[in-house]
Amino acid sequence: MATRWHRWLASLIPVLLVSWLGMWGFPLAGMALEGTPPNNQPVTLQVALNVGNVHRFSARDKTYSVEGTLRLAAPVAVMERLQAAGVDPVELLRFQNQVEPWNSLMEPASGWLKLGPNLGRNYRFNGNFYSDEINYRGYPFGTLPLRLRVVPVSSANGAIRAYPFDPNEAPAVISKDLSIQLKADGRDSSVSRQTNMNGYRLTGWNLINEAGSLEMELLYQPIGWASLVKWLMPLAITMVVMLLTPNLRTSFSSERLAIPPVILLTLVFMQQAYRESLPSLPYLTVLDGLYAFSYLVTLVFFCEFIWCANRIDRLGDRHTAQSDRRIERLETGLQLASLGGYAVLLIWALWNP
Repeated sequence: MATRWHRWLASLIPVLLVSWLGMWGFPLAGMALEGTPPNNQPVTLQVALNVGNVHRFSARDKTYSVEGTLRLAAPVAVMERLQAAGVDPVELLRFQNQVEPWNSLMEPASGWLKLGPNLGRNYRFNGNFYSDEINYRGYPFGTLPLRLRVVPVSSANGAIRAYPFDPNEAPAVISKDLSIQLKADGRDSSVSRQTNMNGYRLTGWNLINEAGSLEMELLYQPIGWASLVKWLMPLAITMVVMLLTPNLRTSFSSERLAIPPVILLTLVFMQQAYRESLPSLPYLTVLDGLYAFSYLVTLVFFCEFIWCANRIDRLGDRHTAQSDRRIERLETGLQLASLGGYAVLLIWALWNP
């Protein structure tokens, strides 16, 4: 009798336990646990980016503004479940390299679109972005990469109520571990011609999938004449004046000695003005190399002018035309060596952008 009573009590305890758990709102059998995706199946979103305009590029801050359209698409069943859960697909991702998100725009630009087996929607975006991949070693030459990086988020507005794939199961509240995969849609992506910025032209773009993210890279090249006129021409004119100074006759010693200090001051001011447009860099740019070589050339000619003036003063009446020719040959060699140094620097810069 006691054994029968024990068996009856043992079968009653699970029933009471299940009833008590249901009364307090704990998930029962057939419900996904909080924080676990239903059936562990990830949500795959196809992402297409259409960039309409790029402007306000700041070389110093490495920031730029981008306007465009973002298209999200997924199988109809997935979109319907997200809609039933009250989740907008755009809440499942974000721009990782966006700065000042409070000063940005992300709004629907269309209704739901039937794209074959998928259901999609367009979103208009506008914001400021940052690209740490910008390298100024080849400045003012070289490639300028501007990027838009899209990454999934683990939750949207706190918690996502996602409906499981089995209609007999109850909806699950997923707060952390919803698995989201982004797939690049290159066929529906594009870049407008209006993306050409002042001083730069667009040479190409790529939309690629990286580990857990999606990235669009815009490749720019500086417009040759713009960079030449803005940065290289002032330096070139200043150094042409310096290289022509040895053509003054040795009898104009005071005039020859007065020119290099003026050139040095001019180089310092021009380099400071150029460096103010760039951030603090732990390396030298091509333009820094040209300025450094210009300092060296000016200093060498200044020392040579001092030596020449002292020599003429020591010779006095013994100074002859043959002495002038020797000095001219020395200065001509220095002029040619300077021009050769500039040529080597420019060739190296163009060969290693």
